[in-house]
Amino acid sequence: MYVPFARKYRPRFFREVVGQEVPVRVLKNAVKNDRVSHAYLFAGPRGVGKTTIARILAKSLNCLNPQEGEPCGKCENCQEIDRGNFPDLIEMDAASNRGIDDIRAVREAVSYTPIKGKFKVYIIDEAHMLTKEAFNALLKTLEEPPPRTVFILCTTEYEKILPTILSRCQRIIFGRVSEDKVVEYLKRICELEGLECEEDALKSIAQASEGCMRDAASLLDQASVLGEGKITREIVENFLGILSAGKVRDFMKLLLNSQVDSALTQLNELYRKGYNLSKFWESLEEEVRRAVLVRSMKDPSGVVENPESYEEFKNYPLEALLYLENLVNRGRLEARSRPAIKAYELAVIKSTIIKEILPISQALTSGVQPSSPEGEGKAERKDTLEDRLRELLSPVAYKALSGAQRVKRDGVEVFQIDEDTYRTFKEEFENLKKKLPEVEFEVQKKKDQKESTTSLF
Repeated sequence: MYVPFARKYRPRFFREVVGQEVPVRVLKNAVKNDRVSHAYLFAGPRGVGKTTIARILAKSLNCLNPQEGEPCGKCENCQEIDRGNFPDLIEMDAASNRGIDDIRAVREAVSYTPIKGKFKVYIIDEAHMLTKEAFNALLKTLEEPPPRTVFILCTTEYEKILPTILSRCQRIIFGRVSEDKVVEYLKRICELEGLECEEDALKSIAQASEGCMRDAASLLDQASVLGEGKITREIVENFLGILSAGKVRDFMKLLLNSQVDSALTQLNELYRKGYNLSKFWESLEEEVRRAVLVRSMKDPSGVVENPESYEEFKNYPLEALLYLENLVNRGRLEARSRPAIKAYELAVIKSTIIKEILPISQALTSGVQPSSPEGEGKAERKDTLEDRLRELLSPVAYKALSGAQRVKRDGVEVFQIDEDTYRTFKEEFENLKKKLPEVEFEVQKKKDQKESTTSLF
């Protein structure tokens, strides 16, 4: 009977686990030094090895000839665990056995000593699916289990585990496996299976698996069947309905260069060929995110895998990349309320103005303000004396001053103003002279006016 790659190449020893160095080291040392906890919580994304490592731990604890924390894999107990018929390894799916009655059955069975092995191991998969009542029924057993009993709770949703449960378990966090390690894992399978494979094809599978080793092995299995033993990038892209990261980045460059016609043509071609546009847009959003990180960080190697693939985007201003990120994100949101092709076409059309953003961003980066006829006129007027007077005086004082006569003397603007007006705005005018040395006032004293009378007689 045919065995799928995901099962056939599932790790059976700690040394075979890929991408989980810290959890493996902790558990291996615990077994080797006889410091195994009574309860563990394995938390992390799907398909990264939580249940697999739980089984390896159970095998290590019950192995008749353990070696440096590793199971021998040859003794009767190890072989029975591999076959899935070891009586002291109890696996429970909390998604379908989540009630209080199921946990009560576990509590009753826990009190019995191991039948054949040295430890009785309970693996509760998808533990976050247990009801609150079931969790509470499990509390006392987790805190004080019978001797030689180990509980391993596996979950993909760590935040849903009750704090009372967390406090009774040793927590081990599993991370996503890097694309490079997934590719190495796939290469090893290809070598063992005698498959011909292209590097780009394996990278596309690794990217599509999103760090999930189980998905990567399953996708490789499908590609090998479709390609009849030969795995090429075209085959992978066709059956996954996705594009390689390189082609997605090429599409990005079309948008950044405002080549709308070419981008729309390529988008509609993908639509006609039956590609998954939502997947393509998600890949585009991820590539833009990585490009932004590489563009804005001095050393992105710890955050972005293969940052050298994004070096060309350092030639684009950060503002343009951020605008594109916002554009792509809004396109994904709009695709929820209208056909995806229409939402994405509109997003592509909006990229037309990116070409206009580039010169502005470059000018701002260099500290030069963009010039325009209107801007030039305003800049010239702002340096004139009139603009300075209008800026420093109140509207009433400026109006009074603008009606006065002025004379130019030795480069100084002299305002001839009557005594009453000067007295009214004296404080403002004195302040003005301090700020504008090129301004002076000549106060005109009011002349005595004599009444003239004319006698008619």
